[in-house]
Parts: sequence; C-alpha cells; structure tokens
Amino acid sequence: MQETQVHQELREREEVEKELGLVKGWIQDTRGLLLSPTADLDSLLHELEVISRRQSVERMTELQQSKYQDLQAGLPSELSMQLAEVTLALGSAEDQVQAREREVQQTRDVKEDFSYRLQDIETKLKTITRKLEERSTDLGEAKEETKALCEECESCGSSLAELGVAVQEFGEQNPLLCKQLGDAVVKLTELQRQTTQVAQDKVSRLKKVGYVVKYHSMKAFILAWIEKADDLISGNIVWTSASQLQEQIRAHQALLRECRGLHGDLEAMGEREGQLADVLQTEGWSQQVKHLSRRTEELQQSAKTRFQSLQDASKDMLRLEAEVKSLHAVVDQIQVALASPDLNKLSLREQLTQRQLLLADMESFKQQVASVQQCQSALRLPEEVVASLPICRTAQSLQQEASQLQHTTIQQCNILQVEGSTHFRPSVHLKLYSI
Repeated sequence: MQETQVHQELREREEVEKELGLVKGWIQDTRGLLLSPTADLDSLLHELEVISRRQSVERMTELQQSKYQDLQAGLPSELSMQLAEVTLALGSAEDQVQAREREVQQTRDVKEDFSYRLQDIETKLKTITRKLEERSTDLGEAKEETKALCEECESCGSSLAELGVAVQEFGEQNPLLCKQLGDAVVKLTELQRQTTQVAQDKVSRLKKVGYVVKYHSMKAFILAWIEKADDLISGNIVWTSASQLQEQIRAHQALLRECRGLHGDLEAMGEREGQLADVLQTEGWSQQVKHLSRRTEELQQSAKTRFQSLQDASKDMLRLEAEVKSLHAVVDQIQVALASPDLNKLSLREQLTQRQLLLADMESFKQQVASVQQCQSALRLPEEVVASLPICRTAQSLQQEASQLQHTTIQQCNILQVEGSTHFRPSVHLKLYSI
C-alpha cells in the first residue's frame, strides 16, 4: 500500500515538474519575443498571457501545499525550490511584459499623434485644393486669398518635413511602424508638391491683371459711348436752320467716329473673358459682351440713319436758304430803288419810265419765287416740321412782299399815266401779275 502511494506521488510530482517545465519554456519564449524588434506589438501583448500563467502556477503551488499539508508532511525542498524559481521567473517576466506594455502604449500614443498630424495636413491640403478651384468675382480678393493659400501650402510642407524627421527617429525602435508612417509622409509630400504647383500656377494666372484692367477699361468706354449715343439719338432734331443742322451733323459724325473701334474692343473683351475664366467668376461677362454688342449695333445703326437724314435735310436747307436770300436781295434792291428820293425829283414821264423799268425787273420775281417753292417742296424733312420753319415763314413773307411790291408799282404807274395823260400818251399797257 505504501509502495503504491509512493508511485502515485512520483507520477504527480512528474506531472508538476512537466507543467513547470512548460512554464519555464514559455518564460524563455516570452523573453525572446520581448527582445524581438520586428514583433507586432499589438498581437504580441495579446499572446503574452502573463497573468493567466502566473495564476496557474499559484494554483499549482496552493494545490501542492494543500496536498502535503493533508499528508502532514512538508513540501519537498526540490519541488518547493522549483515552484519558487518559476514563480520568481514569472514575476520577472510579468515586469518585463508590463514594461513592454508601457512601451507599446507609448508607441501607440506616438503613432496616433503621427496619424493625427498626417490627417490634419491631408485635410488642410484638400481644403487648399478645393479653395484653389473656386473662382472669385473680384481680382483683388482672388490674389489675396491665393497668396494666403500659398502660405498655408508652404506651412504644410514645413510640417511634413519636421514630421518626416520625427518618423525617421521613431523608426529606429519601430521599423514596421516607421515604414507605414514613412509611406504616408511620402504620399502627402507628393500631394503637397502638386498643391503647391497648382497654387503657383494660379498666382501666375492672376498676375494677368492687365487683362482685367483692360476689360473693365473697354467696358467703361463702351458704356460711356452707349450713354452718349442714347442721349443724342433720343433727343429731338432741331430743324430750324442749316447751321443748326450742321452742328447736329458734327455731333453725329463724332459719335460714329468714336464707335469705329468698338467692335474690336468687344472682341477683345470676349478674349479677356476666356483668358480669365479659370481664375475668376466670369460667367456674366459673356452676357455683358453680348448685350453691349447688341446695344452698340442698334445705336450705331440709329446714329447712321439720323446722320443721313441730317445730311439730306442740311443740303436741302442750304439750297432753300440760298434761294430765299437771293429773293430777299432782289426785293430789297427794288424797294430801295422805289424809295429813293432821287426818283421823286424826276419828271412825271421820267418817274413813269423808271417805275416801268423796275416793274419789268420784277418779272424775275416769278422765277425766284418758283425756285423758292421748288426748294421748299423738295425739303426732306418731316411734313409737320416744314410749316413751322422760320425760313419757310420768311419765304412766304417775301413772296407776299414781292407781290405787294409789284401791285403797288403797277398802281403807281397807272396813277402817273393818269396824271400825265395831258402831257404824253402811254407807251406801255400795264397789267397786274400775280406771284
């Protein structure tokens, strides 16, 4: 019976030693893993179940102590030594694992910090890219904003350079993480380079400030011309005299002369719009150019039509004024002759002869009046205007005056004939001519 118990004890002791041997092997492997620089830290700590191993050995120790206590015997020194040795080794391993856990946590914190900084830079670069694609309506604002974006891009480049150095230093202890972070830094560095290039290209395009200035300068000139043309064309034509018509002709000539280059300006404005469309909001510019072109064409055509009408009216008015002037001169000449004091000093026969000669000269009134009437009827003016023209009223007055003058002269000749009938026989039969 006692021999059987001894064999049983030896088998159990053998199992305990075998179990302790496994723990010792695990401790040895754990130390090797902890010293490995290429180990995956997260999975490593998951595998290193130090606490469960320690608890397992503690239970084993308690079981053995309890067992020998029941046998009223002390724990064998060899077994006690092995248990103490394994327990001590487990404690040391646990300390090492905890130290490694702290390293892992610190590494994780550094990795998260790197990842956060990389994500922040990536977000900034994407925001810069998006803003660079936006187009402002104001050139000054666009230049200021693009300058600020360039500075932000440079700041991202500096941050990436610093981060790259930090990753390299960090990688000396963590090669695997260094590669992951290094790849991210390289990717972002390329993105930052591309974004910088886009920003610089936009700066270069925005330096074409002359295009915008020239566009607005041409637009201002065209708008000023349109306003001037609108005022001129919407105003009523003054038909009063040839001189006034000439003034208006000169105003229309100047207006048409100014608009000669407008079509070229409008084409240039369209070109400027195309050159700036990728950096400024120029959607409304095309509509502006089309509207200005259409309005300019309308006003130019109206100005040409009015200019031609004014030229025609001026030519007709000049002819009428010349004929009226000629009629006026003839009427004045005969009036002066009839009113001359020297005429009354002559004898009755001589007075009659002189008046008869003047009356013969008055036959030219018919031709002069006909010319005036012909010019008047040929006037290329609105019908409602002709009747109120001063020159037409003057012509009418001269016609009446000429007719009255002829009528008066005939009466005077008849009187002279009656008064001088006892002294001479009339040689001319007088007849009243109607003008």
